[in-house]
Amino acid sequence: MPQHAASRKRDGSLSASRPGRGRLLALLLGLSLSLSAPAQQDALRGVSAHAASEAAGAQLRPPAQDAAPAAPVPDAAAATAAATAPLPAAGDAQAAAAMATASRERGVLFKVIPPLPALLPVPVADGGPAPATPPALPPASYLLGTIHFGTPEEQGIDYVQLGQLIEGSATFINEVDIDSAWKPEYDGYRWLPEDTRLDAMIGAAGMAQAQALLPGVHPQDLRRMKPWAVLALLEARGEHGGDATTDARLQRTAAAAGKRMLHLETLEQQLQALDCVPASEHAQVLDERLRKSWVLRIESAEAMAFYRNRVLEAWLSGIDRMDGLDDAAKAIEQRARICLLEDRNARWIGPLETAFQDGASFVAVGAIHLVGPQGLLARLRSDGYRIEAVPF
Repeated sequence: MPQHAASRKRDGSLSASRPGRGRLLALLLGLSLSLSAPAQQDALRGVSAHAASEAAGAQLRPPAQDAAPAAPVPDAAAATAAATAPLPAAGDAQAAAAMATASRERGVLFKVIPPLPALLPVPVADGGPAPATPPALPPASYLLGTIHFGTPEEQGIDYVQLGQLIEGSATFINEVDIDSAWKPEYDGYRWLPEDTRLDAMIGAAGMAQAQALLPGVHPQDLRRMKPWAVLALLEARGEHGGDATTDARLQRTAAAAGKRMLHLETLEQQLQALDCVPASEHAQVLDERLRKSWVLRIESAEAMAFYRNRVLEAWLSGIDRMDGLDDAAKAIEQRARICLLEDRNARWIGPLETAFQDGASFVAVGAIHLVGPQGLLARLRSDGYRIEAVPF
């Protein structure tokens, strides 16, 4: 499920991300990670976006003793080709429409133009209606899809351009306030009950593998973490960038510019979405991911390659395949996906459209929330909004 539902999907992830997904990871887990040693940093970062773009598949091949090898990571050219492949059949109108939509949506930054309000005739003294005055064209807003790990160089992010767009907007909108205060009652979302330990759920071998993949997490913390939190860290390459994340940097920029702030959900609402599947069930997904950990590394590299090449639909397709999971685990992930993507998109669309009608806004949410039949772009288009990809 997308960005594991947090990282993949938990567009997210963790908070699904997130007071800023990377920041929420640090806030949620409250881990004292010792990441000063370069070797440990490399272990946590996993595969770089450069490796993904330069055919990382060779580096990420699963161990020879493991059964089925995962598919190689597509390079930049492959990702581009997938997004621009020819139509399967000239007469297939549905396929043509889908391809046209995918072409329009190639990007991570989009201009959003609201529909014009309906014109009503104005009564005059003689009883005849006067022609209505055409309303002014509503100001354009901007919608940015973010990824919750990686450096600006990996992501291809130009903060100067984004700062200019924020400066020209009246309102800044993101998922959750990155400065949300943590309350003691939130601990139940991230930690297992005191009488339950993660190693009892995934076994000694699974626990050893999780610790090897997350060397900066203290063992006592790892044993307490719920499976979704472990998955989110794994899918984000072990990163929890705090104020260095895109989400945090953009909110700081908007605050410094004195912009009005709007947050689409509270921290607790985000935690509820992340923790919507019982830990006993989510442990099945974590167990399978740990037994085929190379799939996680491939998916992280794919995510960054697709994001950098601005082909979000291809990224979503990869998430939807749920490579490496059996049918039972896929069903669990699908339930998490509904909580993390579809349900949240449905809650967000109303406040977003209100903000777009009220004035120019700059919106930053997890990139996977934008695409797909239930994504924010499709919902906006169905309500009459014009969407234009912005080169970025």
